[in-house]
Amino acid sequence: MNRKLAIVAVAAVAAALVIGVALSGVNLNLRSQVAPTKTVVENMQENGNFTTLTESMNSTGLTEALNATGPFTVFAPTDDAFGEMNSMAEHRLMDDRENLTKVLQYHVVPGDLTNESLTNGMTLTTLAGVNLTVIVNETGTYINDAKLGQEIDSTNGVVHAVDKVLVPRNIVQTVDNDTNLTMLAEALNRTNLTEALNATGPFTVFAPTNAAFSNANETVRGLMEKNDTASTEQLRQLLLYHVVPAKVVNGNGTENQTMDTLSGQRLVYRTNDSGVFINNNEVVKSNIIATNGVVYTIDSVLATPQTINMTLASNASLSRAYEVLSSANLTDTLNASGPFTVFVPNNEAFAMMGNVPTDEANLTAILTYHVLNGEMFSWQLENGTVTTLNGQPLNVTVNHMENGTVWTVGNATIVTSDIICTNGVIHVIDKVLVPPDMTQPKQGAMPRM
Repeated sequence: MNRKLAIVAVAAVAAALVIGVALSGVNLNLRSQVAPTKTVVENMQENGNFTTLTESMNSTGLTEALNATGPFTVFAPTDDAFGEMNSMAEHRLMDDRENLTKVLQYHVVPGDLTNESLTNGMTLTTLAGVNLTVIVNETGTYINDAKLGQEIDSTNGVVHAVDKVLVPRNIVQTVDNDTNLTMLAEALNRTNLTEALNATGPFTVFAPTNAAFSNANETVRGLMEKNDTASTEQLRQLLLYHVVPAKVVNGNGTENQTMDTLSGQRLVYRTNDSGVFINNNEVVKSNIIATNGVVYTIDSVLATPQTINMTLASNASLSRAYEVLSSANLTDTLNASGPFTVFVPNNEAFAMMGNVPTDEANLTAILTYHVLNGEMFSWQLENGTVTTLNGQPLNVTVNHMENGTVWTVGNATIVTSDIICTNGVIHVIDKVLVPPDMTQPKQGAMPRM
């Protein structure tokens, strides 16, 4: 009797667990428990949302191919996805059987890929022989720019409904197809970079828009207008600074980092809740996927890095820092190979400080208290202390706030971070730092030096 009661009790507990799991909304992964009975083709034909796709598959012979053993993963544009196409583009696609075949093959990947198996930045090679890219972020999972919807398990693979028709284009074709990038397309042609960007890659291109070129400084506008050999080569090097020989997809797991460009110089890639920033320039649109990489559009032409000293000399808002560095004979130091991290007070910080020591020893002590040996970008700064070039510790505080991260060094706040230089990095701060073993200079009019 006791044994029977025990068996009944165990069964009751098991039933309660199953009911509890079901009520809690936990996914029991029925895909692994219920065997499918239909092929990918049969599921699409019977679903009712893929009539345009299945008719197109019939006309191109893809139906027969997808009835084979497989397995196949089909990213299936819904009827609504076809309806979103420009009517002229849709008619042109449907009337060109060869191109239609290639486009449909671009939606099929060998293998059985569930949503859970897709990770951000993953490259998928299609039946067309060119690549798709997976994007995973807080809004969902995407194939190129098409969002995944319903997942339908099949006997020979899996079907994922997608909300866009995917058209295979490489980076050059992607740029040529964007009316906001006509000036970039012209510059790529003039500098013979189209051939390079037609290659397999992968590449990431930070593409200045027409507005970026129109609003660029006089030097850049001159390079765009001149056709002599020297100007063309300078323009070529400038454009190469906008190309990274790797595919960088913004999404889950994408980290802040520096990247080596095809010009041989580095740029800074930062991402946060506000967007993506390249050398502190906000990206207009990210993750424009091409078959050989990815394009980000930006509304600024990126300036190639200079030494720390030259960066200060060319930035009007940091002119006081350059003046005091020059008076202390430290400009040569900051032209050295480094690398250095420099917390640079802006002009307002010097004005707020008042008197600055005029003797070289004390001035040098203050200025070297703003410099670290080695590079520390904002994402590498941690709570604690760092040792400055004058040998004294400097407190660092990192506060992750709801509206962003705030970095404090000593009693100063970083107002602009990660200005990349050829020999290090600059962080602009809002106060002049005074070493602990020195007395704060008296407030008053600061003498010009």
